[in-house]
Amino acid sequence: MSRHVPWDPWPDVRWDALAVVGGLVLEVPEGWTVSEVGSGVRLDREDDALSIDVRRLSGDPAAEIIRRVEDRPDALVLEATADRVLVALPEADDVVIRDLRTLRDVRVEVTVECSARDWPDAAVVVDGMLDSRWRQAPDEPTTRNRRVAAAAAPGPTLPWRTPDGVLDHLVRFRDRGLVPASARRSEAGVAARELGFVGRFGGVTEKGDELVGPVVDHDALLVVESSDPASDTPPQRWACWLQGQKCVVRASQDDGSEALGIVRPGSLVAHLLQWLDIDPVDSVGVGEPVTITTAQYEDRSGPCPSDVEWFQRAWAAPRWQLVNGWSHQAGKGVHGMIVPGVGALTWERGEDTITLRPEDTAVIVRSAIEGVNAFVAVTSGAQSQR
Repeated sequence: MSRHVPWDPWPDVRWDALAVVGGLVLEVPEGWTVSEVGSGVRLDREDDALSIDVRRLSGDPAAEIIRRVEDRPDALVLEATADRVLVALPEADDVVIRDLRTLRDVRVEVTVECSARDWPDAAVVVDGMLDSRWRQAPDEPTTRNRRVAAAAAPGPTLPWRTPDGVLDHLVRFRDRGLVPASARRSEAGVAARELGFVGRFGGVTEKGDELVGPVVDHDALLVVESSDPASDTPPQRWACWLQGQKCVVRASQDDGSEALGIVRPGSLVAHLLQWLDIDPVDSVGVGEPVTITTAQYEDRSGPCPSDVEWFQRAWAAPRWQLVNGWSHQAGKGVHGMIVPGVGALTWERGEDTITLRPEDTAVIVRSAIEGVNAFVAVTSGAQSQR
């Protein structure tokens, strides 16, 4: 596709369908229609399941976001920069993603608000429209929007906090009416009884069986690990067992405890994103790639091997968070890297090298959502939600 820009960028039979809003020229993607709405246009996918609003910029585009999350303790602000605000709003059986792009150079804002099931596809469409022959994507680091980040809530929580090993304890003794005294008096055994998962003699109660049932007889399993490639510390794990329309989630915590809960498949995305603990203002977004040796990647104790500014900040960070997850049943996983003070990174392995590149935080968010979408689609019940 040519990137030549004619003097008069209006629709012409020689070009694809165009829409002009303020100083922005958009190529309407194939399979989408465009209509005028207020101070801009709306792009609708042909199945009417997804819309993208493109409007002239007026006032503070982040003000509405702040109003919407201030009274939502389960809301998650995932990216908060001058150019983009990305928010996850959990509902009873779904997670709504609001993706706001602000193009100050042409005084235009682009908004997508849709289910997490549809957002990855919508985000790809917007990315394509904003990096076309009509407009080049910016190549400067983004500016943090701490005002939006300050409105961020804790996000969704799982109902039970337990010592490490309580769920394993329930699985081990599920079919035992009488549990050995040593197991009942263990930290896991005591916690299980206090939470009502087991009875006086250690047998699993109806409440405990509801939690352990999907673990023993699941349709699909998704396990996500978070580790530092330069540390020998065991990785933290987030795991979900899916059985029909029931998900049992176990999430390891920084203090060594575990969070447990039973959630609906539609809310699973929000729980995984909350556990990843993404800082919404750490999003450099762009920058030249840096290549280091595998030895340097696995041991950052020496001097920084690069003079690239974003990488020097990354090198000085006390911890890198390498995220890897997989579901054999879904055939898809979750992958990415988060570095405090920098944001998301992607990497490419060479023979004895690692090439790292900064990305928008939305890149790792998209990976997480796509992985969970594939996971919950394993069961026929989840398919019917689409």
